[in-house]
Amino acid sequence: MSIRIAVIGLGIIGRRMIEQSRLHGGLNVACAWDSSAVACATAEHDYPGLVIVQDVNAMIRRADIDLVYVAVPPLAHHAYVVAAADAGKAVFCEKPLTVSQTQGQALVDLARTRQLRHAVNYVFASSHAVAAIAQRIRAPEFELQSIAIRMRFFEWPRAWQASAAWLNRADQGGPTREVLSHYVYLLLALFGKVKLLTACVRRQAPEAAEHFSHASFDAQGTPVSLACHVGGAAPDEVLVQFHGAAQTLELANWYELNLLENGQRHPVAGLPADPRQATYQAQLQQLCELMAGRQHSLPSFAVAFEVQQIIEAILTSDVA
Repeated sequence: MSIRIAVIGLGIIGRRMIEQSRLHGGLNVACAWDSSAVACATAEHDYPGLVIVQDVNAMIRRADIDLVYVAVPPLAHHAYVVAAADAGKAVFCEKPLTVSQTQGQALVDLARTRQLRHAVNYVFASSHAVAAIAQRIRAPEFELQSIAIRMRFFEWPRAWQASAAWLNRADQGGPTREVLSHYVYLLLALFGKVKLLTACVRRQAPEAAEHFSHASFDAQGTPVSLACHVGGAAPDEVLVQFHGAAQTLELANWYELNLLENGQRHPVAGLPADPRQATYQAQLQQLCELMAGRQHSLPSFAVAFEVQQIIEAILTSDVA
């Protein structure tokens, strides 16, 4: 029997859940809601058979729903997660968990005291490339020396996100929350602990998302640097490089894993031909494992709260 999901939010991410669930087979998006009538009408047209509801709270309480997927902007996460928990539903929440220290801690406590089946959607939790990185950098011969995270965006929000105005707001948007949080999670997944050492951000207006951020971290003794810039003429770039004594592993464009050696770059062998699609499907399989009460790789609210605390510390450091 497939897991029946209620989707809250029909933006890019909510729509991706519908598409990927239909490919998976073990998950069924039974119904969905969005505050935008246009988003609802578009989804109803694009996904035949999808039930669009008018009352989100009634949807959450439906007896035939097993899991609530929270895919709305971050300021609304806390309220919908609490509503789902009150209805006795499992919760799969988009990142960041919240943007509030108080609300983030409250959700961690709620998950623990209610024994809530829950997870946060950091896709690196199911990445074949990340599994290969973990194996290679732990090999004695690799001799990991440093890590560099580099993010550059021609514009923010990116063109395919232009309709999501909240992404350009300082209170819940910006590339540090939206993109860097994935890489902070990646560091936690690989090293267990990450300490923020220095950070600064720059904004063009107090209410606007940052256009520049820089930070340094310590990951269990390994130095990590971050540089993020919005604007200029260069194309978008998102990558992390793990520098060893004689080799560098490079995770580019989220899913592409390369080995840099002797001045040459070549793909790491043995990974899926379509790593993006394979990662999405692996993530949903891990969601099925969670719902079945089996061991899974998805991050808990507690782990996501660790990420959130680091991200918010960056965003409030040396702000100008």
